[in-house]
Amino acid sequence: MNRRNFLSLGLGALAVSMAPSTLSAINFRETKPKAWSATKVDEAMTELFGTASTTEGKVKLKAPDIAENGAVIPVTVSAKSGSKVAIFQDANPEATVAVFTVPKGGIIDYSVRIKLAKTGKVIAVVEDGRKLYSASKTVKVTIGGCGG
Repeated sequence: MNRRNFLSLGLGALAVSMAPSTLSAINFRETKPKAWSATKVDEAMTELFGTASTTEGKVKLKAPDIAENGAVIPVTVSAKSGSKVAIFQDANPEATVAVFTVPKGGIIDYSVRIKLAKTGKVIAVVEDGRKLYSASKTVKVTIGGCGG
């Protein structure tokens, strides 16, 4: 074996050995199907977390006050710690928008673009330990880009 092949095989083995081996994802659409078909936010929260009672605080939700295009509304959720993050809204037929499982020690700073058919409230919920923390914001969707 020549030196070039030895180095390429050695570096390849090193890269594979350093790759995370405990990556896992939960498909909430399969494990919690009723949460995705719930039409009310409280129903969806109960399906995902077992309860709909939350405490305000420890979660930051960033969304625009007025969205000129309801098809692409930027939403950012951040928190210092947590194990699960969910985003809900009350303007569309299905209340659940997204659910994320956070690995231990993971950073909660998620940005997504959501779709709202009309003016509605966006709610972010973070599960930290056995407690639920939330933040909410009303987003006004204007038709045709008129901000009035």
